[in-house]
Amino acid sequence: MKHSGTFYGVGVGPGDPELLTVKAVNVLKSAEVIAVPRSSDSSSDGASQALLIAKRAIDLEGKELMELLFPMTKDKDALKSARREAGAKVALALNSGRTVAFITLGDPMFYSTFSYLLPFVREFSPEAPVKVVPGITSYSAAVSTALVPLAEADEKVMIVPAAYDIDEVRGLLDSFDTLVLMKVNRIFDRILDLLVSKGLDEKAFLVSRAGWPEEKVVSDIKSLRGTKLDYFSTLIVKKGV
Repeated sequence: MKHSGTFYGVGVGPGDPELLTVKAVNVLKSAEVIAVPRSSDSSSDGASQALLIAKRAIDLEGKELMELLFPMTKDKDALKSARREAGAKVALALNSGRTVAFITLGDPMFYSTFSYLLPFVREFSPEAPVKVVPGITSYSAAVSTALVPLAEADEKVMIVPAAYDIDEVRGLLDSFDTLVLMKVNRIFDRILDLLVSKGLDEKAFLVSRAGWPEEKVVSDIKSLRGTKLDYFSTLIVKKGV
């Protein structure tokens, strides 16, 4: 009886291929199948930024690339159907004894499609071992680039998706010393208005494409009003700066 292959979730970091861990590189080199998340939304991860990073780090020649579609939608039924289909596809490879490495931006256990996929892979391939290779997150790269510590001493940090309700963000600004807003591009002007009203605009900075050659750090965030921001933009508000 053939044993199941191992299923890996591999974080490839925020963009710089040199930020892949040694373990991530070794797993990708040894995996027979590289599972690649793709989106139908070309403005985000549709071109699979994770794959571009991996290709810059190692030679994927000769490996099977398994494309998995994760649509950009809030339709729960559509999302579940896509994740189930992707899980079945991965399980088919695992059940044939092949090792599958699912690559994801940042860390597999932090706002990643890997966590949504995993339950379905386990459903279709319950015997397959599962291992996760942590990756460097975009906010870690952002504060490193800006030379601003994320937290010091007893400071409290909150990390939230930018789609958060604006009134919730207002409350979080009062309760935490540092607030990290992920992928803030679509509601930036509204967040900016809030920060200005609370006198916190000079305590914030925005980093786009952290770890990429086109990386950009902006400390004068008011200069960004009305501009089209990159999808991969992170806004960090640190009241102690």
